[in-house]
Amino acid sequence: MSAIGRMVCSLSHDMRHSLTAIYANAEFLERHDMCIRERADLVLEIQKAVLTMTELLDSLLQFGCTGRNNPRVRTCVSLVVEKAVAAVKFHPDGRDVSITVGRLPSAEADIDALNLQSAIFNLLLNACQAATSSTDVPEVNICLAEVDDRIYVTILDNGPGIPASVRSTLFDPFVTAGKPNGTGLGLTLARRIAEEHGGSVCLEESNPKGAVFTLSLTKNRSPDLEDLIVVSPTSSD
Repeated sequence: MSAIGRMVCSLSHDMRHSLTAIYANAEFLERHDMCIRERADLVLEIQKAVLTMTELLDSLLQFGCTGRNNPRVRTCVSLVVEKAVAAVKFHPDGRDVSITVGRLPSAEADIDALNLQSAIFNLLLNACQAATSSTDVPEVNICLAEVDDRIYVTILDNGPGIPASVRSTLFDPFVTAGKPNGTGLGLTLARRIAEEHGGSVCLEESNPKGAVFTLSLTKNRSPDLEDLIVVSPTSSD
């Protein structure tokens, strides 16, 4: 019930904030004394508000789903990382951030590629949003490592670090670490997806010069419940 209450408050606040921005900017667009540049800026603000609402609804829908919906397929994880990086670069919060991709070994794993891409996207987007608060040029680094039967995706940013007040609850639903438009579900979903792949998401390091998150997963698909059901042969009289 506590989580539901926080969800309702978060949804109400964020949706109201976006709708207010859309309504106000739409009213400004009715003015006839505005130049083309000013109108373009208002349209951009409306688009960003709609994108925020869409992401919020998508996060809530994914948060409400239990288990995985897509089959796992043997896939090169580096391709998933590259797609997540490309998606973040198109996001308004990632366009002005320098994203450096380190060595990407051709490690393969049994994965739900769409969900794993979503988890990495959420981690990257959080890193970009943190990096924009840096006093230096915002930078994010991502690298992939393969150790025995596990794969690690590590993401570093040069933001101000994670506040000590939220570190113990960082992966709980609706914890936003002070972000004004955050849903508070990105890290929760990322960890859930990692756990469904036999791994986890951890905050490895945090200080005033940045934070480091690592997502881990196992290479080989763990048997599903239905795979463990043994059908006994029928005996004949």
